[in-house]
Amino acid sequence: MSEEIVLWKLKDLNNDQEMDIRTAFIEREIQVVQQSKVPLYVDGVLVDDAKLAELNLERVGYTQTQIDTAHYAAMYAANPDLETRVREYKGLLDGLSLGYDSSIDDINAAIQTSETITDKTAYALQCKAIYDAIVTNMEFLGSDTPHMDTYIELAKLIQYLPAEA
Repeated sequence: MSEEIVLWKLKDLNNDQEMDIRTAFIEREIQVVQQSKVPLYVDGVLVDDAKLAELNLERVGYTQTQIDTAHYAAMYAANPDLETRVREYKGLLDGLSLGYDSSIDDINAAIQTSETITDKTAYALQCKAIYDAIVTNMEFLGSDTPHMDTYIELAKLIQYLPAEA
């Protein structure tokens, strides 16, 4: 007897039926995985946490401090010169014993009444030059309104200055 195989067939393991090796197709029920858009809102309301969990999603909340920390860290990382200028401006305000949200009028008044500043004009010009450099940095970061953004954000820029190396 020969050990050589002379006939090949296909065997259906679901029902032990054999069929010709040249059978072109069989019928099977196949689960088809497909990408689908799953709505997360029903009637304008976010689905509940249980439904989110079924979708491997969870709601994550952030405090304003966390948002600001990330926002300003990204600004400083994108433009290291901004940190230098803001640190210089902070130093000038600290030298005048002014709050970081002080207006230009407050700064001018503090310069004029200071007994330790000998060249008041030079000090005022230095403040303006550093402030203008911050405006330029804001513009570099993509601000459409760098003057207004500097005015609005300067106190927070100082508050969220990275720690000195």
